[in-house]
Amino acid sequence: MTDLEIMLAKANNVENEVYPHEVNKKLTEKHPCGDETALLRKEIKRLATALNVPLSEEFEDYYREAEAVKAEVKEICGIDG
Repeated sequence: MTDLEIMLAKANNVENEVYPHEVNKKLTEKHPCGDETALLRKEIKRLATALNVPLSEEFEDYYREAEAVKAEVKEICGIDG
């Protein structure tokens, strides 16, 4: 974010509207293509399993869907593993 953009956001009292976009923009510089979401999804599953904590049906459905999509794309692209 440039100094001018920061100044304009402050002048228009929209810092809180700009903030989430800027956080996401900076995070995706190092973690593109949903890496952050994948990392969190895997960590939630790992922790729940380690602590023997049941996950919501909604999360379990999402997790299974994500894993199925990953497997499907790997198959389409000919990627092993």
